[in-house]
Amino acid sequence: MKRNVLSGLCLVILFSGLLSPRFTEIHRNANPLVIPMVEELEAFHSDEDKIDERLDWFYFQRAYPFEDIPDEARRRAFLSRPARFDESDGLENLSATIWESIGPSPTRSAFMNNWGLTSGRINAIAVSPHNPNIILIGSATGGIFRSGDGGVNFEPVTDNQVDLAVSAIAFAKSNPSVVYAGLGDYKSAYFGTGVLKSTDAGRSWVRVNSDGTLPTKGQAADLAVDPNDANRIYLAQYARLNESQRFSSGFYLSTDGGISWTKTLTGLPRDLVLDVSNSRTLYLGVARVDSPANTPAGLYRSTDGGLSWTRIFTTPYDLNRTADVRIAVTPAAPQNLYVYSGGVSGTAARFNLYISTNGGNTFGERVLTFGNEGIDPAQFGYNTYLHVDPSDANTIYIGSRDVFKSVDGGLSWTNKTKNFRFTGSTWGYFPNSSNAHPDQHALWFSELNSRELLIGNDGGIFKSSNGGDSFSSLNSTLNLTMFTSLATHPTNPAVTYGGTQDNGTQRRTQNGNQWQEFFSGDGGRVVINPLDPSVVFTTYVRNNIYRFSNNTASFDYQVGFDSTFGESSSSPRVAFYPPFTGNNLDQTLYFGTWRLFISEDDGNNWIAPAGDLDLTKGNTSAGIDVLTAIGVGPANKNIIYTGSRQGRAMVSTDAGLTWSEVTAGLPNRSISTVYVDPANSEIAYLSLSGYGSGHIFKTTNIGQTWTDISGNLPDIPASAFIFDPLNPNIYFLGTDIGVFRSGNGGTNWDYYNKGMPPAIVTAFSSQKSGLIQVATYGRGAFQIDRSLGPVISSAVFQTPKVLIITGSNFGRSPKVIINDVDQSSFIRASGDTSIKLKGKAKNMGIKAGDNTIKIVNEDLESRSYTLSY
Repeated sequence: MKRNVLSGLCLVILFSGLLSPRFTEIHRNANPLVIPMVEELEAFHSDEDKIDERLDWFYFQRAYPFEDIPDEARRRAFLSRPARFDESDGLENLSATIWESIGPSPTRSAFMNNWGLTSGRINAIAVSPHNPNIILIGSATGGIFRSGDGGVNFEPVTDNQVDLAVSAIAFAKSNPSVVYAGLGDYKSAYFGTGVLKSTDAGRSWVRVNSDGTLPTKGQAADLAVDPNDANRIYLAQYARLNESQRFSSGFYLSTDGGISWTKTLTGLPRDLVLDVSNSRTLYLGVARVDSPANTPAGLYRSTDGGLSWTRIFTTPYDLNRTADVRIAVTPAAPQNLYVYSGGVSGTAARFNLYISTNGGNTFGERVLTFGNEGIDPAQFGYNTYLHVDPSDANTIYIGSRDVFKSVDGGLSWTNKTKNFRFTGSTWGYFPNSSNAHPDQHALWFSELNSRELLIGNDGGIFKSSNGGDSFSSLNSTLNLTMFTSLATHPTNPAVTYGGTQDNGTQRRTQNGNQWQEFFSGDGGRVVINPLDPSVVFTTYVRNNIYRFSNNTASFDYQVGFDSTFGESSSSPRVAFYPPFTGNNLDQTLYFGTWRLFISEDDGNNWIAPAGDLDLTKGNTSAGIDVLTAIGVGPANKNIIYTGSRQGRAMVSTDAGLTWSEVTAGLPNRSISTVYVDPANSEIAYLSLSGYGSGHIFKTTNIGQTWTDISGNLPDIPASAFIFDPLNPNIYFLGTDIGVFRSGNGGTNWDYYNKGMPPAIVTAFSSQKSGLIQVATYGRGAFQIDRSLGPVISSAVFQTPKVLIITGSNFGRSPKVIINDVDQSSFIRASGDTSIKLKGKAKNMGIKAGDNTIKIVNEDLESRSYTLSY
C-alpha cells in the first residue's frame, strides 16, 4: 500500500491544498501574509502530502491495515448496536434525554465583525420551489437541517439516520413534499449508504435505496429530480472501488422513487444539470470515464433521460488529469451551456471557462486571469462551483475560496466575499476585510429575485439580498462544528476548549451554547495547565504549538515549530493532528512526532528523553509511521504509553528514557488513544480504530499483557475512552456511531447516545465533580452531569400503575426532576430521594393513596419509591 492511502484522489483533490488559508490564517494578528501563486505540476507534486494530509488522517486510521473500509461497515455497526436496557417487562419506558448539547450553536468567529456567526461546513442548499421559507441544508458530517422560517431557525431532521454526511439535496418540483438527499462527503472521505427520501418537505427522512442496486459506500457528487416526475431521480456518485479506480462510480438513474437504480455511465462525475427547456436532456461533467478505457473527460449529454450519453465537449488536459468539470445552464438563455474546468496539460495546471450559445454544438473559451479582475483558482476541486443567474445569461458566479462574480459573460470578475486579494504577483489573506467565511461549496438563487442568494461554505450558510454585495449570517441555530479535540476547565464547568476543522480553536466561557473562536485554521489538541488553568496550550496542524494566558484572552508565544522537534518544514514526520497531552498533575507537556518530546517549563524548552529512538514501526509498506496517542497519568508520571497509527504500542517506566514494545496481544490497527487509570498508572486502556478487531483493550501490568474488553461492542472504530469521574467502574467509549458505556468492566456495553446523533466521537473530557463532555466530528459538543440525579422529561401513570422512568444518571443523593406530567397524576416522594416538580408538574396537587414509582438508572440498577396519587 502506498504511503498516502488517499493518493488515488490524484487531481480530484490535488488542487485542494493550493494556497490554502490554513497555512496563513493562524498568523492573523501579524501583517497579512502573501502566498505564492503556484501553477507548475512540480509544485503540485511537492505539496501533495500537505494537500491530502487531512483526508489521510481521517481515512488511514479507519482502513488500516487494509486498502479499504468494508462496505456498509458503519451502517452494520449501527444496526447491531446493543440496546441500552431491557424493555421485556412490557411497561412503557419513558427515557429522559441523557446528553445535553452545549454547542457551538453558533460560533463567534475570530473575524466576527466581518463574518458574523459561523458554524461548520455546508455542502448543499435546497429551497422549496413552492415555499421559499423552507430551506434544507446538507452538512459535511452533521446531517440535514431544516428551516421553516427562511433561515431564522434551523433544526436537525435526520438524527435518526446513521448517515450524517450529505452532499446533495433536491426537491421534486412536481411535488414539493418530496425531497431526496445524496449521502456521503467526497471532500472528507466520509462515506454514505445511498439516498434519503422525505415525503413531508424535509421534516422526516428514510433511507430509500434497496440493497444491491446502488453502491452503498458512496459519496454523492450531485443529485437531480425530473421536474415533471417526482419518481425519476438522477445521481452522480463516487464510490471507493479499488486501488486503481479509487473514487470511481458513475451516473445512476432511478424511476421508482429511489428504490432501485441503474448505472448508465461509469466514471468520476463531478456535476449534473438538467436542460431548462427539456427535462429529459441532461448534462454531466465528468473528470474521468472508465468504460470504455481512455475515453476523454469533459461534458456529456443525454437526450433520453440519462439512458445513454454522448460527449459534446472534451477538456483540454492530459488524459485522466482533469481535476474538475463544473457546468451550468440558465432559463435566461436556454441554449447556453457553461463549463468551468481545470487540470494538467504537460507540466502546467490550467483553468478554463467555456461557453456555448448553441446547445453545445460549439464552445468559445473565456480566458481566465488570476490577478485583478480575475479568478482565484486555489483549492480547485475542493471548493468549486459554477452557477449562472436565472434572469441574466451574462451574470456568472464561480465558487473558490471566495465567491467570484462576472456581469459581462466571464470577461472580468469581482471578488464578492474578499477573503483573498491579489497583490502584484501573489495572493494575500485579508479576512478582516471579508464579509463571509472562506471555502465556498454551495450556492442557491431565488427564482423570483436572482439578487437573493444563499451560499454555503466551511463556516455555514450566509444570505445576500443584493447579488453578493453583502452577506448576513444564518448560523445562529446551527450546530455543525467538527471537533478534533476537547478540554474542560478543571473546576469551572462553563469553560471548555476545543480544536475544530476549518473553524479554529474555540472556547465556551458561559453556561450556554455559544462559543468564541480565538485561534483560526484547523485546530488540533488543547491542554490546560492543571496548576494554573488560565494557561492554555493549543496546536495547529503538524508541529505548531501555541501558548495562551488569561484564559486564552492573551496570546503569549509559539512554543513549538518544525525545527523545535528536528523536522523539516517541507516534509515533517508527524501526524496532521499530532498527539499532545498533559498528565493532570503538573505543568509537564508531552508531544509526539515519531519520537516523544517532553517540556517541564510550559513549552519553553523541549527534550526527547530517548534521543532518536523511533517509537513507531518506521518506514513500512503502509508508509512512514507516526505517533497518534500518548497516555500519562497523575498517579505515576514516570510511566508513559504511546501508540502509533500503524499499531505499535510502547511503554516507558523511567519518564521516557528507555522504552519497551508492548504491542504483543494487540490487533494490528491504528491506535487512537491511550487512557491511563488516574489512580494506578500500571493500568491503562487502549482504543483502536479500523475494522475487523476488538476496539478497546486493558492492561493491568504496564502493557505486558492486554485483555480485549470489547464485549458486545459492534465492529466500529473507537477514538476516545474515559472513566465516569464518580465511579471508576463505569467506562465510556467514543466510536464512529456515538457513545457506549459499560458498568461491568467491558463485558457488556450499552449504547449510551440518547440526546446525540450517531456522530463520530473524537474526544472526552471531564471534571472530578461528575461532569463529562464529549466532542463530535460534525455536531459539536455534548455533556452530562453525573452529580445530578435522573432528569425526567415526562411521566404518565398507566395500568398497572407502575411507571418506569429512566434518568440520565444517579449521584450519591439522587434528586428526580420531573419537567412534565399527566395532569391527572399526583405524586410525591418518600425516602431519601426528593422529587422536584417543574413545568406543568408544579401545579400538581397531592391526594391520598399509595403507588410505586420505579426509577431505573443507566447502570440497570433500579430503585423503588413510594408515591401518593
